[in-house]
Amino acid sequence: MQAATPPGNNDKTSWRSFLRGRLQGLDTIEAQSASIRRHLSAHLETLPDSRIASFAAMPGEPDLTPLVEASRHQWHFPRIDGDHLHFHHVSRLGELEAGTYGIRTPRADLPEMVIEDIDLVLVPGLGFGRDGSRLGRGRGYYDRVLARLRPGVPRIGVALIEQLVDRVPTESHDIPMTHLLTADGMMRLGEQD
Repeated sequence: MQAATPPGNNDKTSWRSFLRGRLQGLDTIEAQSASIRRHLSAHLETLPDSRIASFAAMPGEPDLTPLVEASRHQWHFPRIDGDHLHFHHVSRLGELEAGTYGIRTPRADLPEMVIEDIDLVLVPGLGFGRDGSRLGRGRGYYDRVLARLRPGVPRIGVALIEQLVDRVPTESHDIPMTHLLTADGMMRLGEQD
């Protein structure tokens, strides 16, 4: 059952529990994912050939993988190595395999991308604030990646409608999003670099 109101505190554990509850039993993920892909595809058509860091969806996250084979851009997906993510070039969905935490990851033999060379990052999370704040799953993988990007690289939080709130709790090391992408479209949040 979905909780009606968010926690009245900044405790990330409480917020993660609240956001997981909002996703439990959600039956619109496939429809929202399709809408998100349409909006993202339209946005990508406006860009020059780009190197995109993406993700393979976990349960409760939008699935962007169908765009890999339908896009002229280079797609890179993460592999977990200790406390770090390493992004590898993926040109076909068959190059993704079961990995850590059951997340589809690129095969280890695929070319690795230098994070500083990424042109755009599609970021998953448990929740996103309309102010650009992001709450991940608690391991800090994406914050470490986002901190290494070149200035001006778009950081697009990809979210289901149920993952949006006004703001989520953050700490000094949390990197804000520059855009939010939902089934309703892409929202630019302003320059935050």
